[in-house]
Amino acid sequence: MTGRKAKRFTAFLWHRRVGLVALILVAILAISGILLNHTEAFKLDERYVESSLLLGWYGLEPKGEAISYDVGEHVITVLDKQVFFNSYPVTKTEQPFNGAVKSEQLIVLAFDTELILLTQDGEFVERMPTGHGFADIRRLGVKYKRPVIETSDPLYYMADEHMLDWDMIINEDIAWAQKTTLSDTKMQVLLESFRGRGLTLERVMLDLHSGRIFGEFGIYVMDAAAVALLWLSCSGLWVWWSRRMKQRKKRHFQKHHRKTGT
Repeated sequence: MTGRKAKRFTAFLWHRRVGLVALILVAILAISGILLNHTEAFKLDERYVESSLLLGWYGLEPKGEAISYDVGEHVITVLDKQVFFNSYPVTKTEQPFNGAVKSEQLIVLAFDTELILLTQDGEFVERMPTGHGFADIRRLGVKYKRPVIETSDPLYYMADEHMLDWDMIINEDIAWAQKTTLSDTKMQVLLESFRGRGLTLERVMLDLHSGRIFGEFGIYVMDAAAVALLWLSCSGLWVWWSRRMKQRKKRHFQKHHRKTGT
């Protein structure tokens, strides 16, 4: 293969390779662009994504399982470090959730090394660290409408009515907090609250069209697709021009050869 033919073959080869790669990106741009042009018709801004894969990619899918405790007519749930009163987010925690009870005045939530106090309406009051030298909390219960904690020793302590002092008691007549399982309906409401306003198909199409769905360098991927299209156009024009020149030379040669032959 001569040097000229080798260069031409290499150009054809790269033209094909780049074309195949660009085809995928161009298809994404075309399809997402068409859908975005008809957002109202397809109601993309009203449809929400339910795919766990996409929600996880956007950081909207919770990690781990929901842990819930009934407190009277309400329920306290911890889902992916977020504390919920019914379906309303209250605060966050980095510790395991060990129980929740309704005392005479407050709702008490127990974690390994702290208690969180809420009003009966679910408003945040304060965090109460257990302090140094105090073993981790294992369970939370109630006795005489006062919260009781079981530590890992195990020892049992009951709070006074103002939640200021804790007296050691024996393990008798304590109603321990019991986990509960949320119904499908309540779980769905909780997930919607966790995700905020949710992820619309319009947002996905916009991110897909711009390349942002692929992460930090996604926009450069789409920029590369545009550059690839430009390169394909130029290389295609060059191929067309080279073939035309080749055919012109061939016709010229044949015409000249016929004249010479006559």
